[in-house]
Amino acid sequence: MSAGDSLLPFAGQLFCRVDLDGEYGEGDNERVITSSVDGATLVTSYVDAPGEQLHRPIVDLDLPAALVPSSTPGHFHLYIDKPMSWAKYAALLEAFEAAGLIETGYLFASLERGHTAVRLPWIKKEITP
Repeated sequence: MSAGDSLLPFAGQLFCRVDLDGEYGEGDNERVITSSVDGATLVTSYVDAPGEQLHRPIVDLDLPAALVPSSTPGHFHLYIDKPMSWAKYAALLEAFEAAGLIETGYLFASLERGHTAVRLPWIKKEITP
């Protein structure tokens, strides 16, 4: 365990060391996948799961975004500062649902109302008995 481990959100990610020969994206860069963060230059989407090829989404966003805790412990709301048409947003929501990142019910309700919505962080979800 190194100091960098405390900044990583999930255990079991695999890392990579890339020695760049020239500019990023040019030439042959040797990539070495490892389970150790020591000497690594990247964290990959690969999950250390022997016998399976699993990934956790890791996305390089080139725009402002925020992950805000929901009033439900362990749940979050993702805000992305990227205005887009409803058609493009609906396609994004459908892709999120297909990948299991949002619930089917949330997708259908959002498509029906023509927008998405989440509770404000200080508003608690009412649980009915």
